[in-house]
Amino acid sequence: MQIRMADEADLSEIQSLLRANDLPVEDISTALIEGFLVAEGASGSVIGIGGLEHLGSSVLLRSLAVAPQARGTGIARALVARLEDNARSCGQQDVWLMTTTAERFFERVGYERVSREDVPGEVRLCRQFAALCPSTASCMRKRLRTASSVPLAEPPEPH
Repeated sequence: MQIRMADEADLSEIQSLLRANDLPVEDISTALIEGFLVAEGASGSVIGIGGLEHLGSSVLLRSLAVAPQARGTGIARALVARLEDNARSCGQQDVWLMTTTAERFFERVGYERVSREDVPGEVRLCRQFAALCPSTASCMRKRLRTASSVPLAEPPEPH
């Protein structure tokens, strides 16, 4: 498997994979997929996707989907980790998302459920939040650790 940045040529495969996973495709465009990654299988076909939508000073993880035949192989985890690295490299401290089906998966990779009222205004105003995801979707957030906040080594034991 190889993960790479999505490009315009991937648009139809991204939309097909989203439809197959019952995820919104209405706003998926060549402009939006600039923040997307695709995972390719050995044959070069797109078997996983995920994206970041930058919304002012916030970022929304969206459209994470894996082809049925490739589920359970770590593709979703790998995509989320790369997307979080991309968000971190842009100076983001939090990643937000909404899900109707994958709350347990996102909890396992460090996201916590939050109240809709705790979501920043710029995220609440985006089309994904305001119109495309149902009001029953779980809102989740992950606070990203920066490289400077990760200890390089354990401090020595006091004597």
